[in-house]
Amino acid sequence: MLTKGAVEDLIMQHLSRNSGGGAAARGKAPVRKIFLSDYELRRLYKPGARSVTVPACAILSPLSIEWLDYDGVKVIRS
Repeated sequence: MLTKGAVEDLIMQHLSRNSGGGAAARGKAPVRKIFLSDYELRRLYKPGARSVTVPACAILSPLSIEWLDYDGVKVIRS
């Protein structure tokens, strides 16, 4: 049975192979991907704002993308 850490390692190995050798091969620490769910994004969003700032490497859930589009909120990646 695979643990959560083992699954993350397998995914990072696969992603690093597809990106030209990966960050670990170049001597850099791998960048951790951040998954933002609908709940977490609603906590970041200020009511009435026209944009929300998320980390550049963040993965947004499909539900959060839908309500952002519906409300006309722009996603800014920093």
